[in-house]
Amino acid sequence: MSAISRRQALALALGAGAFAATAAQSAAVTVAVAPRVAGPILLNYNENPLGPGPKARAAIAASIDRGSRYVGVEGDRLIAAIAAHEAVAPERIALGSGSGELLNMLALGWATRGAVTCAWPTFGQLMSFAGEVGATVRRVPLDARLRHDANAIDEASPAGTGLVYLCNPNNPTGTVLPGASMRELCLRLASRTLVVVDEAYMDFVEPGATESMVGLARGDADVVVLRTFSKLHGLAGLRVGYAIGRPDTIARLRSLEMVSPNLPGIVAATASLGDAEFIEHSRSTLMADRRRVTTACRELDMACSDSHGNFVFVRTGLSATEFRDRMRSFGIEVGRPFPPLNDWSRISLGRPEENTALIEALRALRSGRSVRAA
Repeated sequence: MSAISRRQALALALGAGAFAATAAQSAAVTVAVAPRVAGPILLNYNENPLGPGPKARAAIAASIDRGSRYVGVEGDRLIAAIAAHEAVAPERIALGSGSGELLNMLALGWATRGAVTCAWPTFGQLMSFAGEVGATVRRVPLDARLRHDANAIDEASPAGTGLVYLCNPNNPTGTVLPGASMRELCLRLASRTLVVVDEAYMDFVEPGATESMVGLARGDADVVVLRTFSKLHGLAGLRVGYAIGRPDTIARLRSLEMVSPNLPGIVAATASLGDAEFIEHSRSTLMADRRRVTTACRELDMACSDSHGNFVFVRTGLSATEFRDRMRSFGIEVGRPFPPLNDWSRISLGRPEENTALIEALRALRSGRSVRAA
């Protein structure tokens, strides 16, 4: 079945008046974004379809002439830029090929033949790698609001635990712990083990909902905070992330580097940090559409978590696999299953017109209609 066109989707989901307003708003935006690629609407991997931003793309193009060289001073420049951005010393920063490499490095260095505690479901990469190096993984169920259960995680992490992994906002639910609760949990745990706080989605948090733990990573607490250029900056395919922590922890982490960083990614990340216009456009666009999609889902009696990521987490009334298959019939790809929440689906946010097409597809699905191109 064919996917609906942008104009059809906007007209169907918003009405003609809203479509005119949306078109006028779009015309007013001056930030250039990446062109839409033909094919299915990809709402399955929590990518940012608006990026890379203009300054990042210019830096990538300029780096081509140095493509035969390994990263040199460019890596130092990115570390310096991150250090200034996060108000920390450069020796508190470690780079990774995405936060994924850093998660593997942390598992290798702190969890080999040890134990890891995490909430569940959550982003599973660290735990998967830890299992490969002989670790025991303690998975603590989310609470009734699909948030980390702070007391249960604390109780499941006795002395001798290799590390505790906390994803805030959590993936796939998008939920957060309040800042004070998160800080208290981190400090309790850090008195006896390393605490890894994955803040890949922190840039999309509604004001006041939670706080970054970078403040703890700037001090003496045994806390490492992970950030990525994959989400807000739209550089997922270029694989750049970083860790912030104590100098001794970061020195050990750097010694576990698995792959050399890539030059286009490093220079793109450095440039993107200075692209305030694109960053604000990216954040505001995705957050506005998260509210819009969440409202539409709830109007369709589809429960949603309180997501603070660049995605929504929706109880669809179908198994995750069946819902994924049904959405494919509308030309839309959504996320994989996240057991044991088997009737929930993680749906990434796309461009505004793609999110409009998603809303229309959900309405059609709930009403039993089909959506066809004219």
